[in-house]
Amino acid sequence: MTPDPTGPSKGRLLDSVLPVALFLVLNRMWGLAAGVAGATLWSIKVAVSRRHRGEVVGRFLPILVAYLVVRAGVGIWTDSEAVYFGIGIGTKAAIGLALIGTVVRGRPILTRYAPVVVPFSAETQAHPGYRRVMARLTVLLGAYQLVTSTWDVWLFNQTSTDGYVLIRFVVGWPAGTAATMVALLWADRALRVVPDYPGLLELMERPGRC
Repeated sequence: MTPDPTGPSKGRLLDSVLPVALFLVLNRMWGLAAGVAGATLWSIKVAVSRRHRGEVVGRFLPILVAYLVVRAGVGIWTDSEAVYFGIGIGTKAAIGLALIGTVVRGRPILTRYAPVVVPFSAETQAHPGYRRVMARLTVLLGAYQLVTSTWDVWLFNQTSTDGYVLIRFVVGWPAGTAATMVALLWADRALRVVPDYPGLLELMERPGRC
């Protein structure tokens, strides 16, 4: 099946923009509780839609929905921007530490879950070069989470709530996209040590993927 070159990307962009827009508009009109509720409901809708499309997030849908609901509930109950956004920042930092921890324990999480996204062959996954690349990518991903969580703390303390949400999105989305592209390009090159590795682009374009 050939993917629609415009539809999915437009949908993902809308899914990224709308929670931010809903929070900004509803928070300005009716306060924090309305902004949190609107952004959370849309985020849950996005997660459910991705599960229906068969994306990886579907496996973790119950945990993700529970997290969003609890975070929103605590934020609304305390009526505190610091608490609501602090939960998100703390979660991001904890994920970063957990990712690095999987490498320290000798079981990098990307070694197991990268094939869910990219159809690496069993031979590729068994090669030491693959495991080495996935370990380094896991560390880089964890470090990225820690760096961006530190940036979030600084930004929150330097601006208003609306400014924090807007600047974080405007800076974070392209920065995350750029970091992902750099990581993929590096990984593609590093994996060339694996015999018969065809390249990420060819793997992603193989029949049956959509």
